[in-house]
Amino acid sequence: MELLHLVAFPLLRLSIPFLVFAIAAGHIIYALWFSPYSHVPGPRLCKITGFWIIYHDMMLQRNQKIYQWHEKYGSIVLIAPGQVSVSTANVTRQIYTSSGYHPKSAYFNNFIMYGERPIFSTLDCREHRRLRKRTFGFYQPTSIYKPAVLEPIRHQMLLFLRQLETDVQAQETLDILPRCNMYSFDNITRLIYGPYHCARTVEPTQQERIILDGWKECEVWNNFQYNFPRIYRLVKLAICQASRNPNFLTAEEQLSEWNMAKLTSSLEKPDTIVAGTLMGQLYEARTEHGEPLPFSWMGAELLDNIQAAQTTVALALTYALWDLACHPQWQHQIRQELLTKPLCDDGFPSFADINSAEVLDACIRESSRLNPLSSGRAERVVPETKIYDNVVIPAGTIISTSTAAIQRSPDAFAEPHEYRPDRWLQADTAQLRAMESCYMPFGYGARLCLGKAFALAEIKIMMACLLLRFQLSEDAQSLTNAQTMTQLGTQNALPRGLRCDIKIRRLDVN
Repeated sequence: MELLHLVAFPLLRLSIPFLVFAIAAGHIIYALWFSPYSHVPGPRLCKITGFWIIYHDMMLQRNQKIYQWHEKYGSIVLIAPGQVSVSTANVTRQIYTSSGYHPKSAYFNNFIMYGERPIFSTLDCREHRRLRKRTFGFYQPTSIYKPAVLEPIRHQMLLFLRQLETDVQAQETLDILPRCNMYSFDNITRLIYGPYHCARTVEPTQQERIILDGWKECEVWNNFQYNFPRIYRLVKLAICQASRNPNFLTAEEQLSEWNMAKLTSSLEKPDTIVAGTLMGQLYEARTEHGEPLPFSWMGAELLDNIQAAQTTVALALTYALWDLACHPQWQHQIRQELLTKPLCDDGFPSFADINSAEVLDACIRESSRLNPLSSGRAERVVPETKIYDNVVIPAGTIISTSTAAIQRSPDAFAEPHEYRPDRWLQADTAQLRAMESCYMPFGYGARLCLGKAFALAEIKIMMACLLLRFQLSEDAQSLTNAQTMTQLGTQNALPRGLRCDIKIRRLDVN
């Protein structure tokens, strides 16, 4: 018996590493040559494990890395076992149009709020179509382009410019990112809650500024939270205790509490709920059974709209202004175009004239093309085994379009890495159609961002009026340059430097 133990124990010690090696080798052989994804182009490591893309996600490099893989492997790329990225207009149409019936992936479980799924994070296509009816008409251009909506935006713009004029007297170079964030936050909360419950962060005494100050910090940590939620909670708790800072990474929680307080206050005082606001729309809406909408679902939908609109407009404005600071000749062309328009009582052109300004629109389009407004993780699930660009993709695969890749497609955009607003002005009908098929800053198809018209109104009003009063330029001595303005792979694609310093000089206005 002792002899048996003496022989068995060394054999056992040798067999465990061999067994581990055999299992690993078998997995690798299966992944590279026999799995349902072995034929899909992409890095070999991505066929073996999902941790390679998770690593890049944690390093905030996911978007850029996927774009690099598309440049190397083509329009269909396997980024992890069971996950595929695409970069052509044809496949994008198949994925995102309503007829394609590709439900959203479990990634959108990260955006459940108050235990409810807002319209944005609804997975099933039919359920999304049913819920979308509650707010679809509210965000249409015919509803948004009314004085009741546009005048508050214009008022916020005037407050913004007034504060900017005061700030540049003390210091010419300013970080424009937090200012754009406050402007967008005030606008969306005004549209959602009306004048009685909205934020006024452009005015320097408002407490909501504290919440917005923590936005960037939360964005940087969110990828960690999405991938490893339990470890994230432990790390967050440890840092809070070690730093004795109970507010570390609490900005999103504070915003959630702020939103719930505003919703509760509105419902307690129905006379403060204003017609033409999203709060008013949801308050009057009824379920299929004729009942008021659930309190928690209303809170989730309102909060989701606030977060989406705030970040989208803040980043779109920031990058549009930065690109113009780097290309002053386009500032001049925008001014020349706007100076031909008649002025309103406040000294600026009407919204109709601003909205029809072609050079301004081209500059906004080009900036959003080069700087996508989100992470591009518009993930869908392949409903049945199908062929996409001559590649068979199994049912159940998570599939999404890389916005960075499709919006830099050389087939649609000449010199795709260059800032060239003129491409939108000089294109013929066929060229314009090709470019627009590869342009998706607000999403694509059936789930196109409902707030697009409102967001563009905010952006155009601010840019037009600011450029009629101020000259923008780079500051070589500041902390901002082309490298720090490259985008991180966060959910909302923040600039790497987490700031955007621009030199702002007051123009002489007759």
